[in-house]
Amino acid sequence: MANMTDGAPWPWKAIPQTVLQFAKLVERSLDIPDKIHDLIREISQLIATLFNVRKEDASPHQSELTSFVEVFFADMQRIIIRLRVVEKTHPGKAFLLTDRINMIIQDESAKMQRARGNLQTRFVAHTAYTVESISECVTRIQSTVNTTRAEVQFVSHVVQETAVGVDTIRTTTDTTHAVVTEIRDKVEMLSREKQLTISNWAQLPARPTFFYGRDDSVNIIVELICTSTGARIAIMGSGGIGKTSLSLIVIYDERVVGVVGDSRYFVSVEGASDVGAAAQLLAGQLGLPESSDPLSAAITHLETMPRALLIVDNLETLLFSKNAAAQKETERMLQRLAGIPTLTLIITSRGAVPPNGIRWSYAPSAGLETISLAAARETFEQISGQPELASECNTLDTLLTNVDRMPLAVTLLAQLGRLGDSPSELLQQWQKKKTAFIRSGGDDRESSVDISIQISLDFLKGMQNGTEGQQLLSICAHLPDGLRPSVFDKLDDHFDDIRRARSLLVKLALVSRSPENELKMLSPVRHFVSKHHPMAMNHAAALRKIYFDIAASGPKRMDENFSRLAQNVAPEYGNLTSFLLHLINIEEPSQELFDAIHAVSEYAYWTVPSTTLHEAFHQRLDAHPVWLALCLTDVARTQLKQDEYALAVVNLNAARKLYATLGDKFQEADCGRLLGRCLRMQNSLEAAEREFLAAKDTFIEFGDEISAAECALDLGHICKLRDDYAQAKIHFTSARDVFKRCGHRLGAAQCTQRLGTIQVVLGNISEADAELQSALAEFEALAVLNGMAQCALYLGDLRVRQNDYDSAEKYLATARELFTRIGDRRGLAFYHWNLGKLRHAQGRLQDAAENFSIAEEIYTAIGNQRLATFCREWIAKLRDSLY
Repeated sequence: MANMTDGAPWPWKAIPQTVLQFAKLVERSLDIPDKIHDLIREISQLIATLFNVRKEDASPHQSELTSFVEVFFADMQRIIIRLRVVEKTHPGKAFLLTDRINMIIQDESAKMQRARGNLQTRFVAHTAYTVESISECVTRIQSTVNTTRAEVQFVSHVVQETAVGVDTIRTTTDTTHAVVTEIRDKVEMLSREKQLTISNWAQLPARPTFFYGRDDSVNIIVELICTSTGARIAIMGSGGIGKTSLSLIVIYDERVVGVVGDSRYFVSVEGASDVGAAAQLLAGQLGLPESSDPLSAAITHLETMPRALLIVDNLETLLFSKNAAAQKETERMLQRLAGIPTLTLIITSRGAVPPNGIRWSYAPSAGLETISLAAARETFEQISGQPELASECNTLDTLLTNVDRMPLAVTLLAQLGRLGDSPSELLQQWQKKKTAFIRSGGDDRESSVDISIQISLDFLKGMQNGTEGQQLLSICAHLPDGLRPSVFDKLDDHFDDIRRARSLLVKLALVSRSPENELKMLSPVRHFVSKHHPMAMNHAAALRKIYFDIAASGPKRMDENFSRLAQNVAPEYGNLTSFLLHLINIEEPSQELFDAIHAVSEYAYWTVPSTTLHEAFHQRLDAHPVWLALCLTDVARTQLKQDEYALAVVNLNAARKLYATLGDKFQEADCGRLLGRCLRMQNSLEAAEREFLAAKDTFIEFGDEISAAECALDLGHICKLRDDYAQAKIHFTSARDVFKRCGHRLGAAQCTQRLGTIQVVLGNISEADAELQSALAEFEALAVLNGMAQCALYLGDLRVRQNDYDSAEKYLATARELFTRIGDRRGLAFYHWNLGKLRHAQGRLQDAAENFSIAEEIYTAIGNQRLATFCREWIAKLRDSLY
């Protein structure tokens, strides 16, 4: 099924794995409700229709179809999350809970039926391709695969269900039955041979076609990988010297594949604005959901693998940041990755000295050297297609020596040779450009690469549509994650022939096309072009509008639409951040720019919290106090989410002073509400209460019921911390009434959860269970993983109080999985606190003490001294009991 997506862009590529996740949940039950059978049938028929239609490149419905696939992908993810929670939070077979499951399935199955019906109506002309695509899928699977018998049995089940769908359109083809029989036979054969797997190879960049002169380096690195479970390898060197190519040759080496298998990952962090963004790229390659702490989520995932290989490419973007704190964060990230004993870590970066704090297994002191003259000559001849000519032999050697035998420079010049330039002509151009570079002060290896790039650009200018090629290249230079097809198509109206321009760039090796049809540039080319060849004004304006529209299409708040709208931003997040940082540096502040920054930061707040954009922008806002105050507030809000309470307080106080100067009482009150939350987390309950009360009065004065209800929710939390449960219940109930009346589902669910926790403490078991189950269902519907995890924790605590330890284990395990996936440190601390209580109730005192110690360490690290103290008190009691 996975290979149906060969060459397909996101989100097409993600569908098969998502469906397999769903199927694994179904397989774990011995008694599957009929409605799940129906849903599997709908999914099978739908996937067949989708991928048949996609094969028709000329289809007029491609854009609409892709939009539908994005919605389908989000729906499947939501089903999986809901079913996982039900499975893990109920004893016994999860799918025996037919009432609960049927409610979930009914919600989604109706959508699937309507969607498939619409597709079949529109694309009935393409149904003949259904059988062909299924057959081709099996052929591709057979050539690559190796997995467990359980997965094979699932595929057999899907094929059987797909056959039902094919039977409904049998009138369109006489060969349907024969092909379905063939598929069944092939799947049974695969089942016997255990040859089915889903590989992450499609996520790896292509293996370099031309690679000469590095055999010794390849063998040394491969030997380290094969003989050591945790090698640490630093490939350092100048830009264009072949660091990335060497790492890719290694990752594809059959010896490495034999040892590591499919657990090989490649992450380029060139477009990452900070460590958080880099960690999110890593988590994405691992197939993890977006998270507030993606690095922790990625590390936890990697620690579960018996062997893994990770390449972090273009690390110089972060290592050589002007921000000293960012450099330290990068080193800490690498140290945490290097601490995984079963992970082989390879980094590539400009420079000669690898990062500190890691014992490197391989890191040549001078960095990677240039290739030999013989290897450079072979590279040139193979790429250019020009056989060695006696009359040109010495000239070619002179040319290759002049470019310091730098692989990228040789490659670029060889591409020009392939288009007709002889070594003599190329040498003449080189000498002319070299003189100019020396006069400007450049005379080193990287200058050799720069000169080669400029010669290629000069050649491009002389070609038909060459000017447009250079203009397209300048656009690509501002998009480190690549120019995606959707953006490429929107630029079409601004070029006479954008496809011809793209073809020229590919021919000259200035860009490459990924399997997803993205245009990507090597780092040295991108840096050179962005520095020396700015975008044309009309293209800059067009790109600005495209990315501002993408930013505006993202989610504005956490609600039932968040997951769907987030998919508008997620694939372009790296490019958005990079382009907006570029605009911040060259443009005067404007409302449009502020709105785009705010929109992207709102998406990031709920996925991969980052202050990069706002911190860069606020330095330009001395003359714009309103925007400055809003930036400071947003930065503080993110810092509060990241448990950086002291920093958040500084920024909130600065923002509140600005709002007071501006006379904006409402925003001043909003700062007070956020300050109250910081103070509460720092255990300053009286000061926090004053802030919440003052903010609530102001919100009521302005008629903002929702903001006032949020303050009531915060006040209820204060009362709960003081053990004043009666008053807390009043606050939570009044706030929930407002949220429900205003249609604020998330706020209402949070209140219901809080009310449930009060009932837990008061020992009202049935009332607590009802409230928490109700909140859990609402968080499931909204896909709020943090809320789901917290409900699971409290339900676990409830089961401990009922002495139902087996059920408590399942709830806590679910909570841990969810907290880990979203990288919630505070949540993980609360998990260990509750697990400590469970172990204490079970009489496992040593295990209890260990979990309270872990919780205490996390609480201390994030500055919550109140809960850290409670942990220490528990540890002291347990030690007294133990000793």
